[in-house]
Amino acid sequence: MSRGSKGSTKLMIAVWAIVMLFIGFKAFNASSDDSASKDSQVDSATLERIKQIGEVRIDSNIAVASSETSEQVERSGEEVYNTKCQVCHSSGMNGAPKFASLEDWAPRIERGIDDLLMGAIAGKGGMPPKGTCMDCSDNELKSAIQYMIDSAK
Repeated sequence: MSRGSKGSTKLMIAVWAIVMLFIGFKAFNASSDDSASKDSQVDSATLERIKQIGEVRIDSNIAVASSETSEQVERSGEEVYNTKCQVCHSSGMNGAPKFASLEDWAPRIERGIDDLLMGAIAGKGGMPPKGTCMDCSDNELKSAIQYMIDSAK
């Protein structure tokens, strides 16, 4: 090889190395710019999906008024039975003691009304807690139980 060709080979390698560094530097910067813009797109898309739709406002005057009315109006045992308990207790569904059946109610009457009330609140056998009367107070449930006991005597 001649001296001139060695010099031009070194020059070509130097130029090639500079070009490769330049391309690598551009590629590195371009990918980080793209990822930054992609991240901002993802962030704005996420923010759009989880943005607040509305507000909940509770008027304390309405809440007080409605709680006062529910405290004032307590349903009788007969009303609770007719609206909530009759479905199961009229037919004996899921082993419920039948309305006006002394045979079904006698063993329960012996346990006492307080024990029956605790069972009604917690649920027993096929009967769910409070016998599906989730808006009944304990006193209303007790009245309904007493109404059913009185019907069996």
